[in-house]
Amino acid sequence: MKRYILNECSKTIETHIDFAGNLNKQQYEVVTGAEGPCLVLAGAGSGKTRTLIYRLAYLLERGVPPYNILLMTFTNKAAREMRERTEMLLRYSPKGLWSGTFHHIGNRTLRMHAEEIGYSRDFGIFDQQDSRELIKNCMKTVLKKFPKNEKFPKASVVQAMISLSVNTKKTLEKVLDGRYPYFFKFSDEIKKIKDMYEKKKRETENMDYDDLLLNWKYLLENVKEVREKFAGKFKYIMVDEYQDTNYLQAEIIDILGEKHKNILAVGDDAQSIYSFRGARVENILKFPEKFDNVKVFKLETNYRSTPEIVALANDSLLNNDNQFQKELKTVNESLSMPAL
Repeated sequence: MKRYILNECSKTIETHIDFAGNLNKQQYEVVTGAEGPCLVLAGAGSGKTRTLIYRLAYLLERGVPPYNILLMTFTNKAAREMRERTEMLLRYSPKGLWSGTFHHIGNRTLRMHAEEIGYSRDFGIFDQQDSRELIKNCMKTVLKKFPKNEKFPKASVVQAMISLSVNTKKTLEKVLDGRYPYFFKFSDEIKKIKDMYEKKKRETENMDYDDLLLNWKYLLENVKEVREKFAGKFKYIMVDEYQDTNYLQAEIIDILGEKHKNILAVGDDAQSIYSFRGARVENILKFPEKFDNVKVFKLETNYRSTPEIVALANDSLLNNDNQFQKELKTVNESLSMPAL
């Protein structure tokens, strides 16, 4: 059945979306019922991207303007795929939608309000290589009289230490003690390198990728007008791969969602593998404790794997005490058993 809606420019758009016919029962429940704070536990191959796209389409059909929706993804590739699939489903591009990676949205916000935290709006952004080169220069200065027989960490390792410190909200000393104990004896030198690196970035009006999150959070926390503007603007927030969020990202989402409370966090605690770069599985495990009346949905139908692989995955998770209980099922036919 054809339906007609109005987009943000008041143009009539014909839609052909059959939500019930194109989604399984669990997906449909998320798409039509995810009001308020919601956690979607999406097992491997269960169509979480499809569910997010249809949820977005459902909101637009209900008349929610695109500019009141924030859709967060983790990689540029995922963001492009989400955008392309959304346009294919809707048959038009929802102008004004805020979507992309955390760093993209942080950059976009800071471009609008950088002056309010002491930066110009045309600040530069260091990529990984730029950041590493500056750290190398700082190391040359700090280590000018350093004994040549000492094996000091490479610039790429120092870069990882500094980044982990920012994303885990830990001091550099704690990061060294926990992750790099064999380099702890160089903590004074590494701290000097970090301080010089931060100073030179600031003096040259540059930010690295971590600064985009750190300064975005600082802006929201310390400039009331900006906080109220964006917390009011985003009536619906959807976050993909929530199990991979770090402290900064989760806290930013909390701030942006504090007014309307329509936060849809999608992820799988069984697929959290990025703790080495600051991801915090506790963010998804403790999500139901953050808000009142949290709805928890489960996507348990696997469309990717055979019954043998799904059974092995289910058995592998039985001994994990710190998880949300779920059991994957598959629609695929049996094949050979998985081999070691």
